[in-house]
Amino acid sequence: HPLSSGSVISASLMCLRCLQKQLGQILSQRSIALTFASTVMTKTAATAAAAGPKAQRAPTPFELRIHEVCRKIPQGRVSTYGTIAKVLKSAPRAVGQALRRNPYAPEVPCHRVITSSLELGGFQGAQGVKAPNVQRKRKLLEKEGLSFSDDGKLVSDRKAVMDVDDFRGSAIA
Repeated sequence: HPLSSGSVISASLMCLRCLQKQLGQILSQRSIALTFASTVMTKTAATAAAAGPKAQRAPTPFELRIHEVCRKIPQGRVSTYGTIAKVLKSAPRAVGQALRRNPYAPEVPCHRVITSSLELGGFQGAQGVKAPNVQRKRKLLEKEGLSFSDDGKLVSDRKAVMDVDDFRGSAIA
């Protein structure tokens, strides 16, 4: 018997709940405070189906660590994929891939992460300054007071860019 889409979604949600429970145990053992975790737990089958691929699996512990760092970037400031990678002793591309799957936006403000060359970079899987999703990222950042050149490079004061030292003292596991 072929599986119906309803039974696949139902089975996926049961699997997600199991993973979420296991993840919660891991995170509590490491004393990581993730206030946004309840968002995943409250998604209904309809919301999960509408959310598409982002809701197909729970974030990994690594992705949750990236989300926690990203949440430290205040409105009107940005950081880079490279800086977040240094904070977590990881790689910039791994940070980008994790943020691409961010199911917690805007609580986890992944739009505030740009390239090390201070260009917009990607957004929601899209690349290129003309891509609609990247244009959306630009508008979100401009609404927060940042400025970009026509080719997508940050022209705001360099002080708007958070570096590794700006994250020191934060409780990041």
